[in-house]
Amino acid sequence: MKIACARKDIYEGVQTAGRAVSPRVALPILSHLLIKTEGDKVRIVATDREVGMECLVEAHVEEEGAMTAQAKVLTEVLASLPEADVVMSVDDNDAVSIQCGSSQFTILGLPADEYPFLPEVVEEVSFEVDVDKLREGIKKTSFAVSQDEARAILTGVLMNVEESVLTLVSTDTHRLCVYECGIDNLVGAVNAIVPGRAMMELSRALPESADKVYIGISQNQVKFTIGDTVVISTLIEGQFPNYQKVLPTTFNRKLIIPTDPLAQSVKRAEIVARENLHRTTFSLTAGTLVLNAESGTVGRAQEEVEVVNEGDDIRIVFNAKYLGELLNVVDTEAIEMELSGELSPALIRPQGQDNYRHVLMPMQLD
Repeated sequence: MKIACARKDIYEGVQTAGRAVSPRVALPILSHLLIKTEGDKVRIVATDREVGMECLVEAHVEEEGAMTAQAKVLTEVLASLPEADVVMSVDDNDAVSIQCGSSQFTILGLPADEYPFLPEVVEEVSFEVDVDKLREGIKKTSFAVSQDEARAILTGVLMNVEESVLTLVSTDTHRLCVYECGIDNLVGAVNAIVPGRAMMELSRALPESADKVYIGISQNQVKFTIGDTVVISTLIEGQFPNYQKVLPTTFNRKLIIPTDPLAQSVKRAEIVARENLHRTTFSLTAGTLVLNAESGTVGRAQEEVEVVNEGDDIRIVFNAKYLGELLNVVDTEAIEMELSGELSPALIRPQGQDNYRHVLMPMQLD
């Protein structure tokens, strides 16, 4: 095999596909990228058996074939080379030669025929969604997936697809995110749980220039196609909790809070609160929201934010870390927070946006 590519093109392809390489792999070859010729292009493939990514790169193919190289090493080499054509070839011992200008590297590879194939996704459900909408949905849900591997179902993002609407849902039992957007060309309906890591890597791989993402779902896998880039992931088996039952529907208080002042106050209070399980007390009195955090090893913090409120005053305790993570993904000037009691969940949404809801469970009062 021998190819020549523009350094920028091959580097971006290696970067994109390499996101599927996990730092913890059971087989040495899974730390490698597979690079194989395909007409006048090369296909770059990576997988950790849970998430797989591949992309096509324009190339001048002098000799067809395939090679593998360690993803980390190849990425570092290509990042360091000057802007010129990169010539890559492989010898009979699977050693990969890289030439660019006056630079020359030889990277030890493994037999390309030992590289695992990405699974074929036999699509039972398919649809298209705007790239920007999918990117926003991942951003607003993936941060709330559980990190507890003992509850595997909660480590993923639910994709509920029906009636031309995609609903993304995540929860770690302390908070719940629900994001909705319209989709096109829907065939079928499904509830599929995509691993949180797969969603994050997909978000990073979504190009700014693309318009649509084509999504195909089988019983065990999901396939995302964006131009010449493909992301394939296994699905998490099991029944996702009925999130509709968790969404509160009755309230007796409503607060409109400016996003940035609240985010900055929460960030400062968290300096103290993180030493006490992130506990922060929110006290509403006469249109002023007072935040108090206290730690026996650090000290105290107090912040005030002016709000618009309907209903009685209230005192409630939230996890400042959780609230801060939510505020980081809000892009409106204010949020709406609806409450019904000091121990009842709060419903939070960006003001004027009905397609995103966040439920935050309070902590016990002192």
